[in-house]
Amino acid sequence: MALIVCRECSVNRSDTAPMCPHCGLGMNQVLAELRRSCAGGAAADAPVAAEAAMPGVEKRRHPRIEHRTFVRVDGQTAMLFNVSRSGLKLSSPLQPRPGRVNVELEAGEYSFALQGSVRWVSQRRSFSNLVDFGVEILDPPVGYRDFVEQLTPER
Repeated sequence: MALIVCRECSVNRSDTAPMCPHCGLGMNQVLAELRRSCAGGAAADAPVAAEAAMPGVEKRRHPRIEHRTFVRVDGQTAMLFNVSRSGLKLSSPLQPRPGRVNVELEAGEYSFALQGSVRWVSQRRSFSNLVDFGVEILDPPVGYRDFVEQLTPER
């Protein structure tokens, strides 16, 4: 391994790195290779956005707010990492079943029985061997949006 100077931002980087960690030079090539491997070898000429090409990544319509607590997903204990008006990021020792899930969330004076749809499941397990996944909330119950608004940090 040797250090080389990035031709775009002039920062030193490894000659074995597929892209510059500072400015991202080479990212389009990395994404094209990822897209080609996900599509079973199909050509990928056009550059794509990182979120669109990377498995396990989803975009929410509303900002995420960090809120860590335990919840129940289909009767199994899971860890809630963040919430938004439209979704949740969760971790569980068990991979969630595809489709609809029921999430029981209790936080102080609030208690919600949420129904949601699993939108993504990470292909990697975290250091604690948990599976990360995202749930889109379907028809939030009365008071859920007020709960999320209370968690929103003051700007």
